[in-house]
Amino acid sequence: MSRVAITTDRFDSVAPEYVGFGLEPVPVPCVDVVAAGEKALTRAREAVSAADLVLITSARTIDLLWPLGEMPGTGAVTVGAVSAAAVEAAGGRVVVAGRSGLADLLDRAPHVMGAARVAFPHAAGTDPRLLARLRSLVSDLEEQEIYHSVPVAPDSIPVHAVVFASPSAVNGWLLARDFEEVVVGVIGPTTQAAVGRHRMPEVVAPEPSHHSMARALTSYLEVFV
Repeated sequence: MSRVAITTDRFDSVAPEYVGFGLEPVPVPCVDVVAAGEKALTRAREAVSAADLVLITSARTIDLLWPLGEMPGTGAVTVGAVSAAAVEAAGGRVVVAGRSGLADLLDRAPHVMGAARVAFPHAAGTDPRLLARLRSLVSDLEEQEIYHSVPVAPDSIPVHAVVFASPSAVNGWLLARDFEEVVVGVIGPTTQAAVGRHRMPEVVAPEPSHHSMARALTSYLEVFV
């Protein structure tokens, strides 16, 4: 059974996806997520309640703002199935669910947000090019940075493969390890670019989810390992 390093701090929520494909997920966290202060989180919640739409680019946003499932009825625009599922699990209402990240969503559904009041609670370090596109499309945009990710050095647990879902996780891994003799899988274009500065990843998830990553990684390992 192939051992796969899961570098996110949300191991318990994503590990079952890999187990379901016969892989052995191993917790090797490479990021520490630091939430904004309670005042900032409260302002973000108030902005969402007052908006026509909320843009959700990560399930972590839901975890931080509505951990008890009390998300307001503001229509949500999400970047993929995982963030859409998180909205629904928190009692929210999905208006549009994208397929493969923010860039794809801005291409497919700019008309949905263009004339609306849009709240956008997000992580620090969001791609500035995508933020610029979003600001050009949405005339009434309320942005709130509600957390940031700090790279941390991983343990030296032996694994056959490693999965990254953020550039911060890539940076954390490289604090103590390298990419030699390990299959590298990435979720999302910004993470792919972060790995690509050092070498090309073997596996790129077709969709921005751990389920998609687990399926693609399994197919690769069956053929090449």
